[in-house]
Amino acid sequence: MSMFSVTGKVLNVFMQDGRIDADGVKGPNTPKVQILGELPVPTGGTRVDLVTLTVPAGLDFKDHIQKNVRVPLGFFAPQKNSIVYFIPKGSTIELEA
Repeated sequence: MSMFSVTGKVLNVFMQDGRIDADGVKGPNTPKVQILGELPVPTGGTRVDLVTLTVPAGLDFKDHIQKNVRVPLGFFAPQKNSIVYFIPKGSTIELEA
């Protein structure tokens, strides 16, 4: 289980078009989920933010639209000042009250 998680309301589920490589070959479409949650800020309190995450195979958020959920969160920085967030493979969706 991940040490980090995101908790919030599922607002949207969609498929993002696959990327087109240098040879013009289109990759597979990618399932995405948008979760609205609160993030802590350094000065105290929170801010509301919408996070778009790639959904791994085996998870389906369609039945959770407008519901509060918690999912594990992974992230990495492919370049300076850029962070990519994702749901790790093998994760499960927890419903929140």
